[in-house]
Amino acid sequence: MRWRSCGQTRLSDCVTGGPMTSNGSASLYLQVARTLQDRIATGAHPIGSLLPTEHMLAEEFGVSRQTVRQAIGHLRGMKLLSARKGVGTRVEANRPQTSYYHTLQSLQDLFQFASDAQYRVTSAEMVSVTGKEAEELGCRPGRRWLRLVGLRELPGPLGADGPLCLTTVMIDGRYADVAATPRVHTRAIFAQIEDRFGVSITEVHQDIEATVVTAEQAALLRVEPGSPALLITRRYFGSGRTLVDLSRNLHPGGRFRYAMTVRREE
Repeated sequence: MRWRSCGQTRLSDCVTGGPMTSNGSASLYLQVARTLQDRIATGAHPIGSLLPTEHMLAEEFGVSRQTVRQAIGHLRGMKLLSARKGVGTRVEANRPQTSYYHTLQSLQDLFQFASDAQYRVTSAEMVSVTGKEAEELGCRPGRRWLRLVGLRELPGPLGADGPLCLTTVMIDGRYADVAATPRVHTRAIFAQIEDRFGVSITEVHQDIEATVVTAEQAALLRVEPGSPALLITRRYFGSGRTLVDLSRNLHPGGRFRYAMTVRREE
């Protein structure tokens, strides 16, 4: 999806390559955030200036104030904006910090993560899982899975320090053909499986734990052995809660920030 420069125009009119909906390739608030980020980067909203009010931005983009609030929160997490009650939202920087800032509120955010950080596969092999690995995948020993190992990399300044993460993906052998050819993936693996095999991912289970990198991992990630990292494991389930694929993402400290918002149910 590409964007053209927009002035006082509704967001749905600013998308090239087809109409934009709330179920599009990127979450609606992320589309608003990117437009605002582009304006900040080009000086349309200079450092020290105040953004238009939530109401004004909602009117301009044709979205809800809640969507604008989410977009501003995303940019605050990147340290581009600050907000003070009674003052407004102030532009603090025209470039994001060097670590990647990721929010997860829906599957659309995982689509966007895969688009932002391409997955370069360094090894691919069919394996028969046993023992602890079979238990982790919830299958009987001896079942065949495709194991991909590779690096997620960001373009430009965000990728200057090294890969975003070391990623291992386990794909149910029935869907192994989806990753047989490409060595560089710019779309989420689960999305490719959905498109090719008609499988619908209905649930993603995520575990986050603190760890340290081994000497082998450190060499690939360009960090010191024993340095801190986050290990994020995601399990993608289809109908009947059948595991379709699993990914383990090892993020070095300082290159990745994860944000989650929890709201009280009314």
